[in-house]
Amino acid sequence: MESNRVTARAGSLNERLRVPEQLDFPGSHLGMSWALLTGDDFADVVALDERCRPHDRGSELRRPEVIAPMLGLAPTEHRYEVLGGRDSHGELRAVGSVALLAGVDSELVTYLEAFIDPTWRGRGIGRALIDWQDGRARQLIFDDGRDLPVSIESRVVAHLTERRRLLAAAGFSPSRTIDYLVRTVEVADTSKGVIEAKLSAADVALIPYDRALSEDIRTVYNRSQSLSLGGRLMPSKDFARIGDEIDPTISYVAVTRGEKIVVGFLLARREERESGLESWIEFLAIERGWRNQGIADALMDRHLTDCHAHGIRVTGTSIDTRFNGASGSWLSRWDFFPRSSDIVYAIEM
Repeated sequence: MESNRVTARAGSLNERLRVPEQLDFPGSHLGMSWALLTGDDFADVVALDERCRPHDRGSELRRPEVIAPMLGLAPTEHRYEVLGGRDSHGELRAVGSVALLAGVDSELVTYLEAFIDPTWRGRGIGRALIDWQDGRARQLIFDDGRDLPVSIESRVVAHLTERRRLLAAAGFSPSRTIDYLVRTVEVADTSKGVIEAKLSAADVALIPYDRALSEDIRTVYNRSQSLSLGGRLMPSKDFARIGDEIDPTISYVAVTRGEKIVVGFLLARREERESGLESWIEFLAIERGWRNQGIADALMDRHLTDCHAHGIRVTGTSIDTRFNGASGSWLSRWDFFPRSSDIVYAIEM
């Protein structure tokens, strides 16, 4: 009797990736000379980003603290390669980066990012950079050697239609949305007695952020990530680097009153903008067994109260809408609203 069973065999990692054996930099016909960037190029990368941001994301500059690890100037466990294009006078005009993420055990993930001097756009440089980044990402993933699902991703501001067309033409598809949420700071209209009663009932206290708790906090954060953000964990070096920016005067950790076990936290940094002082919530999570007990509300209430006391006019955070729908709904109840959105385009294999 003939079997009706259908079998399938997934291709090897190399077969799925179609890894280029040789990968050349974009051609000189584009009017630039190309080379991999290092820490010596840091000031040029920051200056180029400052020229690009008003055209790309006027509300937010790429902070130097973010650029530094990309160029080997700050600790990171991610693997970065950054390509730069300079004009005939040596001025940096284009940057394209590839990051192979560390701390991801269930899939292999690379992030591609590019920014081009506004006066050099429309010349085919963007597509050439994407082609190089895509090929280099495949090589880095293959070098890793693990035969896992693959995601090559690039984030683009929602209103940048030309960049979105370029990604689509290169085979990327919209995958998910990241919303940047903000709210103006005023003394929160909450019943502080109710909040304190909930903390007391949970036998939990809030204490200012202490760097000595960094690894305990990272453990809780990564457990939260494994449940809500697709298992993309924060490596130790990167968490410690970001933790150095956290402002303990507006950041709190929820701990049990007895053994002082970390069960939640809201960690924020502050930054000076042209419009005034703002804060940004980098990490916000509650241990799974301690949710729905008012701890997150208590953390946010304390954060807003202290922001107001320090003259901080706006606070914000980001939400991945695929993985953090519940957090988005909770933040909207705290009067956060979208200031901008990124669309993540991906090639998934």
